[in-house]
Amino acid sequence: MVGSLCFVLVSIFINNALGHPIVHGVLPRDPTQFSFAVSLQQVLRNGTLVHFCGGTYLGQGWILTANHCVVGSDPTSGIYAYVGGHPLLDSQPVVRRPVRQVLSHPEYNRVTLGSDIALLRIDGADGSLQLLDKLVQSNLLLPPKVNNPSNNNMAGGFIGVGGDALNLVQSSYNGLGLEYTADQEQDEECHIFGYGSDSFYGPTSDRLQYGGPIRPLSFDRCLQMLGPVVAPATPNSGMFCATGQADACRGDSGGGLVCRRKIWGPVGDRERPYTLRGIISYGAGCGAPASPGVYTDVGFYRTWIDELIAASQLASPNA
Repeated sequence: MVGSLCFVLVSIFINNALGHPIVHGVLPRDPTQFSFAVSLQQVLRNGTLVHFCGGTYLGQGWILTANHCVVGSDPTSGIYAYVGGHPLLDSQPVVRRPVRQVLSHPEYNRVTLGSDIALLRIDGADGSLQLLDKLVQSNLLLPPKVNNPSNNNMAGGFIGVGGDALNLVQSSYNGLGLEYTADQEQDEECHIFGYGSDSFYGPTSDRLQYGGPIRPLSFDRCLQMLGPVVAPATPNSGMFCATGQADACRGDSGGGLVCRRKIWGPVGDRERPYTLRGIISYGAGCGAPASPGVYTDVGFYRTWIDELIAASQLASPNA
């Protein structure tokens, strides 16, 4: 990945962007820092597993990713999820699970990449999900529903691993479609993560990397920087732009943009969990200067996520 994490690139801008330097990411200090990171892998004819996109593990067998990564995919064709942010060369069968269900957003637009979001369900019929959830030990949060502030207080509603994982109780952020205020900028830092390449033609990484800080932009600022062809269609499209000291590249699509409070004094990582704000969707090149990336707004789709998971678990609770 390297500060350049991977999007689906808008082809008419690729050649113009490739000549620019790329801001590199770094390896996490703590191997468990991004334990919710996922590598989506395809089985080739010779049996080799190859990374093609990223994702974020929500717990209980659910993964959130970009729909363009998996649209039209048949899980029986051999898609695997490697969960935990481990080096891809490690052989840990517990954290590499076959994908058994692909749930695409019904309003996904192949042209504009609107509603670029999908839920994946991995196979847990052998009882491995409980062990996987213990290994991940993530305290990842989901943001509140952006368009319905009354839903910000969802007492007791969490669908994740561990007692505090995916705790949907609260979030002080107002929605990623808005520009950071001075106070928010002081209180929160955002990063992107993935196994993508350093450059569009470069190989993907066998080790998870992350980069940042990344700052969400207002719709008007994004439109000014990307233009009407590349920028999200409207301020309420469920997509947002972000820019900073890292960018996505080939192989990073589907990974997450996560935010957490900055360290002020002796505060441990467990006391400042990450919130999954966005899904890496597309951009105008790899690491192009002054060129924002475009992300799917997770809060915008919270109702869809919650309802789909609830319905699927009722239909097959022991999957």
